[in-house]
Amino acid sequence: MKTTKRCIVAAIALIAALMPAFAQAPGAPGAGDVAGEAYGLAEARRDIRALDLKQEEALFIRELLARDSRVMELARAEIREAQARLARLMLERKPDTQEIGKTVRASLEAEYRVRMAQIERNLAIREKLGDERWAALSRLARGFAVLARRGELKDLAEKAGDAERLAPLLELLKSLQ
Repeated sequence: MKTTKRCIVAAIALIAALMPAFAQAPGAPGAGDVAGEAYGLAEARRDIRALDLKQEEALFIRELLARDSRVMELARAEIREAQARLARLMLERKPDTQEIGKTVRASLEAEYRVRMAQIERNLAIREKLGDERWAALSRLARGFAVLARRGELKDLAEKAGDAERLAPLLELLKSLQ
């Protein structure tokens, strides 16, 4: 009985730890709600004007993304491995709660590394752009998935006026997803 309760608590802890990653994933339930399904072309054009991203700033962000990508990939792979290991452990007739605890801890540590890398990246971008421009970039990054899902990215490029200048920004937003 105690072992079953521990297994349930461990599984709940793992699910709770992984929920933020799923909630931010494009296409996840509620992912569009972050930016709001009401986020549309007018808001995106306003944010693009407010952002006014310079070439050296875009390069800075790309370098941050490149620097973090390997760490993030490895940590996410560790999370997937821990999820599979936990699922296997939970299927055993008498699950080893100590092993379950180790697996949950490993998954949480990997999730922590992912979240800290994201936070450090966001703080560096915020410092470079300033609060208002960083907020515009954040809204655009969250709204990007909504606009893409509704097929409005082409309309945005046409209505923003300078499609050549907008293309690198759209690539950057895609990378920030």
